[in-house]
Amino acid sequence: MIMKQLFHCLLFICFFVGLCMADEALDNAAEANKIYSSLSNLCNPTLADYQMIQEYLTHGNRSMIKRLQDYESNARHFTIIGKTPQELPKTGMIPVNCTAHEKENCLIVYASFNKNYPRGLKRLVKLISDSDFQGHILYRLGGWPDVAGGSLRLAHVPYAFKVSFFKEAQRLGYKRALWLDTAIVPVISLNEIFKIIEDKGYFIMGNSHMVGPYMHPSAADSFGMTLDACHHIPSCSAGICGLDFTHDTGNSILFHWFRAAENPNAFYSPRSDQNALSIILYALGITDLIPIKRLAHNKNEINKETLLLIEREFVNELSLK
Repeated sequence: MIMKQLFHCLLFICFFVGLCMADEALDNAAEANKIYSSLSNLCNPTLADYQMIQEYLTHGNRSMIKRLQDYESNARHFTIIGKTPQELPKTGMIPVNCTAHEKENCLIVYASFNKNYPRGLKRLVKLISDSDFQGHILYRLGGWPDVAGGSLRLAHVPYAFKVSFFKEAQRLGYKRALWLDTAIVPVISLNEIFKIIEDKGYFIMGNSHMVGPYMHPSAADSFGMTLDACHHIPSCSAGICGLDFTHDTGNSILFHWFRAAENPNAFYSPRSDQNALSIILYALGITDLIPIKRLAHNKNEINKETLLLIEREFVNELSLK
């Protein structure tokens, strides 16, 4: 408890200092805020509003995204609305083996209009709809999660759509939410995963490397850490993440993760939201991540210990049938 209190104080101080220290970061945030202030309604955007944001994402002065290194192109070309009728934002809620009014478990699935992510979303939604899962599927194709909650103001922040979707699920009154990247295929029942989320307050997959090699000094500094210290922090796999909003630990993770997205520096590193989440987990003393070996990277790797399968090739190439 004392460690958590110290962490809360440290995080507040570091975030306050971060807001005052980096001219480039502040300029980046100011440019984005000009766009948001020009929208007709931040919490109920029109297609024209989305197009204005898209223009900024693609062509605006966003010097900070160079900090993402190999992911810079992803941030520059991130597409929330396309140029055809088939690339307009869509959202839906599907009750699976439950009523529309139940708010126990929720799978959240988001895809931008990039690569084959829409196809991955369609596959994942179909698989879970036909499974024994008991809960709701909330999905968004393009657009942005939690617009009614004001999270559209984070659309310029790399990969902030994920934590924004958790905020939406929480705002809608769900007890638990699980994020799966659109390349993921569950091997076991999602009901088993949600039982872990309920018992522990979270379900987060580990990784095979430390945060340090994929960190930017300014992002580390926003957490009050040095780049060297980040070389001792295990990385999680943010593409598989579940939180229980009725659990103190789950709530604490989301609170700090969302604050990191609001900070002008914290998400600007080569592994954006994943690095931020990894540092938060480490600071909260959470070390019991699901071993990465329980995620199969092709069907031949599936064994009795496998929980999930990732098929990146299914979403990464537009040419795939």
